[in-house]
Amino acid sequence: MRTEKEVLSQFKEWAERNELIRAAILTSSRAKPDANVDFLSDYDIELYVSDLSKFKKSDDWLEEFGAIMVRWPFKPRSTGFKTGCWITRLVLFKDGVRIDFQITDQLKIDSDAYDNGYKVLIDKDEITKGLSKPTYSEYIIKKPSKEEYEVLVNEFWWNAYYVPKYLWRDELPFAKYMLDYTLKYSFLHKIIDWYIGMKNDWSVETGAFGKKFKKYLSSETWKEFKETYAGADIEENWNAFFNTITFFRKIAKKVGENLGYKYPDQVDKEVIQFCKKIKETKKID
Repeated sequence: MRTEKEVLSQFKEWAERNELIRAAILTSSRAKPDANVDFLSDYDIELYVSDLSKFKKSDDWLEEFGAIMVRWPFKPRSTGFKTGCWITRLVLFKDGVRIDFQITDQLKIDSDAYDNGYKVLIDKDEITKGLSKPTYSEYIIKKPSKEEYEVLVNEFWWNAYYVPKYLWRDELPFAKYMLDYTLKYSFLHKIIDWYIGMKNDWSVETGAFGKKFKKYLSSETWKEFKETYAGADIEENWNAFFNTITFFRKIAKKVGENLGYKYPDQVDKEVIQFCKKIKETKKID
């Protein structure tokens, strides 16, 4: 696999030769001085070009960087990366190097556009000249308001009862969706974020989908979190479900107590009773 020096040197040589490329900015982990970068880390590059149509029509230009294994989207298109006219080309090359290109013909950049870190690779027209020094604060966990806390903890319990409903029916796909996606990513991950933020004076970030949870949680708390996961066995998922709600309650109460927000004990109690009743109810053949 090519080294970072080789990848960026190759890219800069190509960009210098290509008149359509007016500027290029490296972002994400490889642009952060304290980031943990390994051989699987992507190269996130934003291209500012004079004519976007050339990049919309064909991916031929990507062959400059090596043989392609797979790309996304399959055809050039906007993926809602930013407002305005951008197209996305995420590319995994056969040697394992991955480059994520975001491309635009908007040649004016807001001064705070790259507050979470950047490195200017190419700038032929000085359009990056006014960029502010990054504060790396864009993804720092923010303290929730009373309303945000109350909405999250109450809506968790509304969604929680779906899991036993579909486990009891032996409809595993729906139960897994509610347990592993809705409860975890919409609710449990958020409360863990707030817990970690609270423990670290609201000065850290945990990365996408909780990838840094292990770094910030104690070994005991991390063990409890892992026990919210399960395979495909129905009984295993029942255990994971009850571990999930127990863990959620523990973390949510600690956050609420710290911030002076009220946890919905009665809602918790009544939903738990109903969930247990579902599990204990025998099916009639």
